[in-house]
Amino acid sequence: MKQCIGCDVKETAEAFDVEQLIEEQLALEIDLASAEVVESRVAICKTCPFRLEETCGKCGCYYRFRANLANKECPVKRWK
Repeated sequence: MKQCIGCDVKETAEAFDVEQLIEEQLALEIDLASAEVVESRVAICKTCPFRLEETCGKCGCYYRFRANLANKECPVKRWK
C-alpha cells in the first residue's frame, strides 16, 4: 500500500474502524459543512488521483473527515 504524506500510522490504520474514528472526531467539531457540501466533496475525492484508500495523498488526512469541516479546502483546490 502507498504511504500518504504526513501519515505515520498508516500501517495500523486498518486495525481500527475508520468510520468510527471519523465519527468520534466529528463529534468534537463545531463548524461542520452541510450534508449537501459533504456529499459533493466526498464525490470529488472519490475520483481524485491523489486519493490513497481512505486518505488524501496530498495532506495525509482522512478525506471524509476533512470534507465535513466547513472551513477546510481541498489541498489541490478541487472543491468548488
